[in-house]
Formats: sequence, C-alpha cells, structure tokens
Amino acid sequence: MVSAFETVFERLGVRKVEDLFFKIHPDYVQGVSEVRMENVKCPRCERNTKQAWVYCYNGDWLQENVWPICHDCEKLAHAKDVGIQLIQKRQDVVDGDWYYIDADDKAGFKNFEDVTPEATAAKEKATAYVKELLEGKPKNLRLSGTPGTGKTHLSKAIARTLKHQGQKVAFIESKKLFNKLKSMFGNQVAQERFEKQFSEFDIVIIDDVGVETRKADELSWSSGEWVSLIDLRKGKSTVYTTNFDKESLKKVIGARSVSRMSENAEVIEIFTPDHDYRDELFY
Repeated sequence: MVSAFETVFERLGVRKVEDLFFKIHPDYVQGVSEVRMENVKCPRCERNTKQAWVYCYNGDWLQENVWPICHDCEKLAHAKDVGIQLIQKRQDVVDGDWYYIDADDKAGFKNFEDVTPEATAAKEKATAYVKELLEGKPKNLRLSGTPGTGKTHLSKAIARTLKHQGQKVAFIESKKLFNKLKSMFGNQVAQERFEKQFSEFDIVIIDDVGVETRKADELSWSSGEWVSLIDLRKGKSTVYTTNFDKESLKKVIGARSVSRMSENAEVIEIFTPDHDYRDELFY
C-alpha cells in the first residue's frame, strides 16, 4: 500500500525516499549505507503512526522524524486550534455586545482612591464580595452612592478582576441595556438569544441603574422589564450601581424590582452628607 508521504514524493517526481533524504543531507551520501521510511512511535498518541527516515550511518542505526507528531494527531491539534479560535471569536462578539469597558480603562482596586472612611469601607466590602464569588458563592450587590464617589470604578474593578480569573462577565450601562430591549420588540429570535446570553454570564454588572427611566409614562413598562431581567439572573451574581438610595430607587424601577434585587444581596453605600435624593425623578 502506497503511503500518503510516498504519494507526495511521486507528485514531486521523487520516486525513492532515499533520494529526498540525500537531497536534504548531501553530506550523508558517503556515510549512510541504507535509508528507508518507517512508521515509528508518535510521542502524542504512542502509536506507530509517525513517519521517519531510518538510516544506517557509519554502522549505527539512527532515525530522523519527518513530522514531530503523526498525521492523525496533527489533524486533532489543528481541529483544537480552530475550535479555540472559533470560541474566541464568539467571545469577542459577545464582549462587543456586553462588555463595555475599554481596553485602556485601568480602573482597579489598586488605583481606587479611598480618601474617605466611607470609600475605604466600600473598597473592603467590594474585595470581600469578589472573594465570595471566586469561592463559588453567588450573591447580588447593590452599590449605591452620590455621583463621583467611585461606584463605577469599583464595579469595573470587580468586572476586571473576575474576568481575569476566567469568569464570563458582562458590564453594561442600564441605558444601553434597555436600548437593547427596545430594539428587540417583535423579534422573538433576538429576544431568546438575549435572554440566553443574559442568564448565562457568571456575573452581570449593570451600571447607573435608574437613568434608563426618565419619563413617568415609561415606569410601568421599565419596572416590569426589571422584574424579568432580575428573574433571569436568579441563582447567579448581579451587581447594580445606582445614584439612588433604596427608597428613591423604588420610585424609579418599582418596589417589586428593588425587593427582588435585594434578595441574597450585599449592599455598599457611599453617600456624601449633602446628597440629594432627587425630588424630581422624571421629566
């Protein structure tokens, strides 16, 4: 039976394996008394399926591999590489839809400016929260506080740390999230894909909860959507950052949503003494 390797030789016009061997090693012509092609043990599958030149050089039998591994193992390795590339491409697509932290954004725990006791306590709670998640203990987190106190920085630190640890992470502003929902009206396939992705993340971080509802006539719809979104994350970890305290948040996303959001949840609050709960929540 003619091997695939010998078939290639014939296509190249080389009929004998020793001809190619001596073309590669012309300095061996005098010392090699015999050369042939044999199947030797593949280091990966440990079967005699790897091709090698076996030759007698000055009385010693030696071998030189044609390929580092056999053809079957090479195909498996290639298929694995292709599979990894496809997985990465799919992940890149998902990240483009769900992970809105710029590559040059370096917000982390190390560069968080905990210049006040409240900020220091918030950082400690946030790092403890991350440790719990890495220990396999799903938990929600509501991070509330005055604008500019570092809520988004801490939430990005949580996202970047967990993503670095190999977890599937989504980071999205609530306004973008609700724009996604609005864009899918009437599209059942898109809605199902959205729900599948949203529910499968190890952690979803929704930044700036409350800004998505800026008109009173949207409250009924948005509060219902919040309930559905929170239910999709049941048993998983979700972080919500907001400028509102708990009571004010009820007026924006509904008491039922806040109640569900608070189940199995850690709470971090960073309010300054002169914070404003916004009497006029809508325009």
